[in-house]
Amino acid sequence: MTDEILKKLEKMEAKVDKIETAVGLIAVQSERINNMSNQINALWQKYDDAFAPDGIVNQVKNFQAGCPRENIKDVVSRQWKAIFLLATLVTGALLKAFGVIS
Repeated sequence: MTDEILKKLEKMEAKVDKIETAVGLIAVQSERINNMSNQINALWQKYDDAFAPDGIVNQVKNFQAGCPRENIKDVVSRQWKAIFLLATLVTGALLKAFGVIS
């Protein structure tokens, strides 16, 4: 009778050891889940801050909307025309100075 009780106790002890291991694994997984949940919440907070009505995305949109794009294109176009004209005049002057053209 005592042997049967000892065997049952050994089996129960083995089961308790398995349960202890499983609980340890569950605790580790729970901590990982909590950590990932905190990181996800932090990312969503950054996203919400960026796209808020006064967030950086709207600030960039407002800045770009105020950019005088057509005026800049016109100024750059005129500058390149002036550079081309000056390059042509300098090239002609050099050709004349070296006697290539008369």
